[in-house]
Amino acid sequence: METEHCDAFDYWGKGTQVTVSAATTAPSTLLTLMNCGIPSNDIYSLGCVAKGFSPSSHTFQWTDASGKALTDFVQYPAVQSGETYTGVSQLRVAKNVWENSKSFRCSVDHPGGAKTAVINKPVPKSPTVSLLSAPIGTTQYLMCMIEDFTSETVKVTWKKNDMEVEGQTPTLGKRPSGLYSGSSLLKVTNTDWNNKVKYSCVVEHQGETISKTTSKTEPLTVTLNPPRVREVFLDNQAVLECVITATDQNTVSGTNITWHINGDIQTAHIDLKPIESKGNLNSRVSTLTIDQTRWTNVNKVQCSAMKRGEDTPVIQDISFTKGSEAPSVSVHILPEEDTKKDGDVTLVCLVVSPSLCDVYIMWKEDSGEYQEGVTSPPQKTKKGNYFVTSVFTITKDKWDTNVLFTCAVKHAGSDNSTSPKEMSVSKSTENILLTEPEAGFALSCTDNDEDEFSSLWSTTSSFIILFLLSLTYSTVLSLFKMKR
Repeated sequence: METEHCDAFDYWGKGTQVTVSAATTAPSTLLTLMNCGIPSNDIYSLGCVAKGFSPSSHTFQWTDASGKALTDFVQYPAVQSGETYTGVSQLRVAKNVWENSKSFRCSVDHPGGAKTAVINKPVPKSPTVSLLSAPIGTTQYLMCMIEDFTSETVKVTWKKNDMEVEGQTPTLGKRPSGLYSGSSLLKVTNTDWNNKVKYSCVVEHQGETISKTTSKTEPLTVTLNPPRVREVFLDNQAVLECVITATDQNTVSGTNITWHINGDIQTAHIDLKPIESKGNLNSRVSTLTIDQTRWTNVNKVQCSAMKRGEDTPVIQDISFTKGSEAPSVSVHILPEEDTKKDGDVTLVCLVVSPSLCDVYIMWKEDSGEYQEGVTSPPQKTKKGNYFVTSVFTITKDKWDTNVLFTCAVKHAGSDNSTSPKEMSVSKSTENILLTEPEAGFALSCTDNDEDEFSSLWSTTSSFIILFLLSLTYSTVLSLFKMKR
């Protein structure tokens, strides 16, 4: 009886592995890999992973974008996982081949079918170019900063009024990220710089040209004014002003003003005023209007001014604190001997909050229109509370007619539906406030704040007296200068 399977073993010979599979399965997935950053020794590595095939026999092939075969690759033995196999191939690409091909193609041939994947080269990163200037003695130095680009081949050309001039050879270095950065320096005489000669740094990198130009410009001042109290009270909106000022009118007209609220750029409710000239100064105002509903959620407002031809803006910002709860309000009368001015009565509105918050204070006589007093910046007490004072001066004749004077307070956290906190005083309550100043602290929540209040009122009184004395001194000094 013949046994054909023995002949089969003789045919394959010893040491030959035979894989018996019930079915042939083509690769289900073909993944590609590429090294990150700049490779060492000018050799780039690409990888190809075929998964989910059976039996194990397979063949990898590599080509460039033109279809030319690439042979410098390794194919590793297939690894079995369950009933299928995974195969890996690694391609080595020389620098000159890498630079001359936009993509590479990996193919795997298998008895169950073929699969192909394309590896596209990453898009080269253009450099970030900035031009800085700084004076040293009688020389102005210009530095061209070239940052974060992919190839170390870069050309820098300096120009003076569009005519090439010789600058320092660029100094380049490679960062840990694999990207390059560099700089080039140019010396400029103060005479040329003061005559506003234009200098340009022209950077050429992988077929792209980037140019930055600078010249001496007049300094620009940016002032961001907080909301005006009157608009907050009367119009239920916050109006902020950004004022730019320079001696050169062209600098002002060529400056772009942008607004941000809580980090988000604003395009609506902005009004740009015409340029105004006073003496040798030119200024322009941009206003941003925020309605009261939105104002309760505003934490930070920023105004930035970018001069024409420059990369770095001048920025001013204001942060607003809402406070954890509404402040308390009291009205006091400053003793006549402390005012140093006969015929006047000085009222003081004291606003106290357990946490720092922005408050807006106005006054009114009887049911008349709101008027502004002189409001101090917030001060902190020893116990951690914050207080703000507003001084309102009236004639003694008006005070004697028993007019009712009201201090009204809004804080940044209040909304449209919240009425201002008010405290009123008149001549009929004068004796009470002078003999019992704590009575003015009508909105205090507890009776344990007497020591805090006494200390607070002492500090406030001293602050107000010094303030009034400074006003008197300034007035006398001005009159003395006018007489001279």
